[in-house]
Amino acid sequence: MDHYNVEKAIITTINRTKYHEKQREISTTINEKDQATKFMADFKKLVSNHQLDHTDVKDIANKAPDRFYKFFWFNPKMDPDTEEDDYKILENHFKEGFCGVKIHSGFHAIEVPKDIQKLISFMQNYDKNIIFYIHSLPKTSFFGGVTTRDIAKLAEQYPDLRIIVGHAANTMSYAVDVGMTLRSYDNIYFETSCSVSFGIYNLIKTIGHKKILFGSDSPTASTLQIEIDKILSLPRISHEIKQDIFYNNVDNLLKVRT
Repeated sequence: MDHYNVEKAIITTINRTKYHEKQREISTTINEKDQATKFMADFKKLVSNHQLDHTDVKDIANKAPDRFYKFFWFNPKMDPDTEEDDYKILENHFKEGFCGVKIHSGFHAIEVPKDIQKLISFMQNYDKNIIFYIHSLPKTSFFGGVTTRDIAKLAEQYPDLRIIVGHAANTMSYAVDVGMTLRSYDNIYFETSCSVSFGIYNLIKTIGHKKILFGSDSPTASTLQIEIDKILSLPRISHEIKQDIFYNNVDNLLKVRT
């Protein structure tokens, strides 16, 4: 962070199921159809039905509490027998200063808003300022994903909920869909990590730059240098707009705390 002049960061934990290492073990001699079948079979084995340990997040944040905002990666599709315990875990993390919740539509095959009604109600009842981050993913042959209409329904149902659409321009077509469908919602923000550069440019033109938040998804999916360069290289975008995307917009979002 110091090397790249990153003053503050939102952090969450990672899935330590050795997913990427496992996938490299797939033989190149397996045909494409069998590879896809094996991919999904292995993927299902690696997705935990329990809540992930966030000790790493707390340990890092405790070293420099003024620099880190802690988000809890929550699985709303837990075992019904452990549901009460899972929400108690989440509440305890809120008490420890976690100010946001992340869900992963791909890992946990979450349907929005159906599968997250209890989670959002729990968050809103605890503190309406808790931020909700959706790891968004277009529908593919592998993952159900979440559609922009799903996110729009959520924003309409919970107008006080501040929603961050993660990886909001991860393909050009998705960026167009996101921009056109979600631009009128005041409670939706758009995060840039793992996005295509011109998709970010398209979002600036369709929704305006004030609701675009720089993100890196480092170190698991990308690098700070790559993600920074995507913003710096945007054509015909002023230094002031880039500064808003890099810092001011997310800083203003995080300042809205009771």
